[in-house]
Amino acid sequence: MNSFERCMTVLNGGMPDRVPVCLENFQHAAAFAGYTVREYCYDAQKMADAHLKTWEYFRHDMIDLENGVAALAHAVGCNMDFLDENAPPWVMGALLPSIRDAGALKPIDPYRDGTLPALIEATRLIAREVGARVCVLSEADQGPFSLAAQIVGAEEFLTALLDDELVPYVHQLLQYCANTIARYARALHDAGAHLTMIGDSIAGPDVCSPRVYRTFAFPYEKQLIENLRADGIVMGLHICGNATAIIDDMVATGARFLQVDYKINRARCKQAALGKTTLIGTVDPSGVMALGSTQDVMQAARADIEALGVRGGFVLSPGCTLPYTTPNENVRALIAAAEQFGKYDSRARV
Repeated sequence: MNSFERCMTVLNGGMPDRVPVCLENFQHAAAFAGYTVREYCYDAQKMADAHLKTWEYFRHDMIDLENGVAALAHAVGCNMDFLDENAPPWVMGALLPSIRDAGALKPIDPYRDGTLPALIEATRLIAREVGARVCVLSEADQGPFSLAAQIVGAEEFLTALLDDELVPYVHQLLQYCANTIARYARALHDAGAHLTMIGDSIAGPDVCSPRVYRTFAFPYEKQLIENLRADGIVMGLHICGNATAIIDDMVATGARFLQVDYKINRARCKQAALGKTTLIGTVDPSGVMALGSTQDVMQAARADIEALGVRGGFVLSPGCTLPYTTPNENVRALIAAAEQFGKYDSRARV
């Protein structure tokens, strides 16, 4: 099997020759290729070059393209800046003074606005070069709930959830955000991405209650995923932190895969996902991948494979994006763990 076949076998419910490896590594890829994160985010050629050089060296199975957590908000009109040349960009203040102004937002053009064109073009370049051999995941940035919080500011948005008078504006904004993400996801798919993904971490249990997630985030995630699936576009969902309390809901969105954090309860999440979706993760990107030893990486990866890889449905990966300073030997150790411990056997275990 080549890497593309290996990944698609897992995502389609089968068990390939071994557990595939995804590197969520846009910062580390920039470092590996000798670019700053700022250069990477704005320049499609450098973005593609960074991922292709990283893949040539490490030979992971899934290339994961992204450019931080501010791309869609920036395209909508929010200010974006880099606090450090080698750190992800951030939204620098809300766009709207009030959630009541949600109706004034204009549709984006993903081929012209912000840094979206760079990621679309990098996707096209990578897909053209290796798309028949490697699975290409191009992230469609934030989920509806998280994007809405960026547009009006987290405090304004979260407070509005509790105000019956403002709830209609909340739903108006969430629908705008879902439509915006769909527009971007379709452009990434048209550029050659095999998969796309949203991150909706502000909606997760580390910030909001499960009730808030189910009332405001879940319906729009599900709508988005179902609408894209009808067009043949495969979407996944990522929520940082300990998402165990909402794992059944995340599965119910219909996402083909869930990228989960190292903080989850692995047994509980595997039970929820088994036979329904694929889990991607969950090695700690900072404490283990960036700061641990190769032995630490191998041990954590093996534990994830044994807990989450039983009966298939698992792709080994960092639980979130790798820091810029992640040692190359630790990335090699992650891939070595899949090669050494990730073989499926006749007992349906890995």
